[in-house]
Amino acid sequence: MDKRVKNVIIVDDTADNFGGTAQIAYITAVVLRDCGYNVIYFAGCGPIHSRLNGFRVVVANERPFLESANKVSGAINGLHSGKTYKKFCSLLNEFNPDDTVVHVHSWTHALSSSIFDAIADLGFNVLVTLHEYFLVCPNGGFYDFKKHEICHLKPCSAKCIQCNCDKRSYGQKLYRVARIALQNRSIRRAHPKFCYLSDFTYDIMRGSEFDDGMPCILPNPISVEGELSLGVPSEKNGYLFVGRFDKEKNPELFCKALTSLGLPGTLCGSGPEFERLRDAYPNLNFLGWCDKDVLADQFKSNKALVMTSSWYEASPLVCLEAMLTSGIPSIVPETCGAISYIRDGENGLLFKNGDVSSLCEAISKLEDDRYYEMLCESTRRLLPSLQEDRSYETYANRVSNLYEGLYV
Repeated sequence: MDKRVKNVIIVDDTADNFGGTAQIAYITAVVLRDCGYNVIYFAGCGPIHSRLNGFRVVVANERPFLESANKVSGAINGLHSGKTYKKFCSLLNEFNPDDTVVHVHSWTHALSSSIFDAIADLGFNVLVTLHEYFLVCPNGGFYDFKKHEICHLKPCSAKCIQCNCDKRSYGQKLYRVARIALQNRSIRRAHPKFCYLSDFTYDIMRGSEFDDGMPCILPNPISVEGELSLGVPSEKNGYLFVGRFDKEKNPELFCKALTSLGLPGTLCGSGPEFERLRDAYPNLNFLGWCDKDVLADQFKSNKALVMTSSWYEASPLVCLEAMLTSGIPSIVPETCGAISYIRDGENGLLFKNGDVSSLCEAISKLEDDRYYEMLCESTRRLLPSLQEDRSYETYANRVSNLYEGLYV
């Protein structure tokens, strides 16, 4: 059957292809183009990454709001950018709503909710992939950046508004509260179809004004270059952390656990906590930022990947990458999106968020050779289904069906 949708406009804050959300926006553009769609990329700011060569890219030329030289202007544009609205309307006017869908990946850093007003005013159908929690939470993370812990307050309630949870200041928190009120008014006008990355992220946002009780789950795709190299479990040694060195990723929990157990550990990544932790834990191997080839080697040589994020990380793909590269299990907190595919005792282990004793207990289980070999074997049995579920082809089919469903 012929598809009704011919054109897709991918919307993301940035065209520089930096960060997880931008990567998925780019992959979406690629797989749709390969399926025959005419794909246009609309971004809030540049520079335009070379990977987008071959696409028509329209940039609103806005700086990220927090980087604006004029803080007042940046704040106003963050609430509603008139420049973005006009430029997006100009682009939309080139297309027919009857065969063109807008697919939004992010809008809070350099675009603003003005994109939803443009979509509503010109009558286009829109799909929104929720990579973060800005739809319901003012700071986008359900996380208290002052206490470095998950926040369980009802978003935008009186207690929430009174809580100084923002990474920067209480004034910034109040600004974000105002922004979400204006944002959601614009979103309501556009009537978007929302896609959650997993049941985990839906459960966190369940009950919001945009929850219709029929969640659409759209897992992020992943493709690992090179052949799967399983190796021999008995020859693997040590544990691996991959991620940004900040309080939210909590790499120090990894350091404390491995030091307490006297086991070897390797950390790949960079960030504000890197030098402090490297100096405090000379017993561990700090590699800094690593390219994909170095990461692949680390996946193949270590016994397991360990995630220590202290917040509701929405869709960490590094565990999938580790499994699909080398078949190793992952140890993850029970409060991160990886639990949508990490099954406790089957392809990994769960531990209590922020609890070093719980993490040590999980790691210690893998020091039992027989148990570790059993877990590796179980992990490898699950690989074919994971590969199929997260393949580009599966993702393209899911997205295509969602686009067609917008016209039903």
